[in-house]
Amino acid sequence: MILLHPALRRSLAFCASAAICASAAFAQGDNGFLRGTGHSDIVLTFNRDSYDEFWVGNDKVSDPAVGKVTRDSYALYAAYGLRDDMDLVFSGSYVKAESDGNAGFEDESDLQDAYLGAKWRFWTNIQDKHGFALLFAPSVKLPMTDYEDNAVTAIGDGQVDLRGRLIAHYQMANGFYAALESGYDVRNGAPKDEVPLNLSVGATFGMVTLTPFYSRVFSQGGPDIGAPGFTFPSVQEEYSRVGLGAYVRIGDGFGLTGMWRTTIDGLNTGDVESFSLGLVVRF
Repeated sequence: MILLHPALRRSLAFCASAAICASAAFAQGDNGFLRGTGHSDIVLTFNRDSYDEFWVGNDKVSDPAVGKVTRDSYALYAAYGLRDDMDLVFSGSYVKAESDGNAGFEDESDLQDAYLGAKWRFWTNIQDKHGFALLFAPSVKLPMTDYEDNAVTAIGDGQVDLRGRLIAHYQMANGFYAALESGYDVRNGAPKDEVPLNLSVGATFGMVTLTPFYSRVFSQGGPDIGAPGFTFPSVQEEYSRVGLGAYVRIGDGFGLTGMWRTTIDGLNTGDVESFSLGLVVRF
């Protein structure tokens, strides 16, 4: 563990805040399941992200000025089956962030970002719930308010993203499935564009579906934290995270969802650990 030189603390802390600004709505990536014409899912979740160490370049550091940063998100996710082969999706979050470091950074709370998109299954050979499908999932991320985006307790990154994702989905009649999601995210602001990679597998045991997942983000460039001439939030941020999702069916129209994830490696990002709990309503 490395302690930061005091002269770098405030600027490095600002950059580290970007580590957990993103919404948790897509923490484990997406899969190829669709709702069907006229059917909907509504999901209400609570998510907590926290970290007390972060990477400056490839070096993991800590800073008593930053201390432990905690960000709580209250999120709404909705999906509507426009057709049997297409869903419309929406997600939005209200976020509260605080730091217990000795620098006295102010707590922040505000509406964060909205995600609007679609998921279109353009090819499939699934028969009797067994087979393979390909989907296209474009979306846009829009800040919902003029929230704080340049502090340890930043609510988000404050920019518009245009996202184009492809999903390869395989499922079996016994409830097992695997999904690989990737694509390209155009970031209309200081950060460079990103290439995401999300791999998830799921298996159903009675009323419970468990979903281990792996997430990786590749940035298309930018300086390291502390490099000459670097600016916030233009640093090159990358990470690898693993986690486990769970869904428990209570009845035909209700369920409970949960998720845990942790960071296994990073570049100019926080050593984030997260958990979430939520309620799913289907109709």
